[in-house]
Amino acid sequence: MTTIELGNIGSKEQAEKIIKAVDGKTFMNFKVDYTAMMGNYPVSVSSDYDGTEKEITEMLLFTLATSI
Repeated sequence: MTTIELGNIGSKEQAEKIIKAVDGKTFMNFKVDYTAMMGNYPVSVSSDYDGTEKEITEMLLFTLATSI
């Protein structure tokens, strides 16, 4: 499993927008997790896809960009 940390997101609403945009999407079946931590929302995206971290990151960025 490959996990990509997106860092701290400023609000719960923003974190939930990321979930809506990528969770379960594409053939890489992204899984998005976040938690509340001292006013921030660290977000991570995981995939079981058998590819390189670069391939998974590029697809994640593509998916996020096309969801805007």
